[in-house]
Amino acid sequence: MTDTSGVRMTDTEIRQFFTLLQRWCDTELDQFTGLIIPTRYGDVYADFGRERPTEIPVELYERLPAGWLGEAG
Repeated sequence: MTDTSGVRMTDTEIRQFFTLLQRWCDTELDQFTGLIIPTRYGDVYADFGRERPTEIPVELYERLPAGWLGEAG
């Protein structure tokens, strides 16, 4: 496999990522999970949950474009 670290994702790759993320949320995510993702700039902390934390305003979230998701989007 080619090392693609540091190479920007194409639109096709981003769409595939969002589609797989939606599928993962539909099939694997129970209530919540927190992930630590190592990157070349340091760890990234990602939280996924079925409920929005009340201390974070909904305006700070970005809804994925429906056209970028699978049929359920």
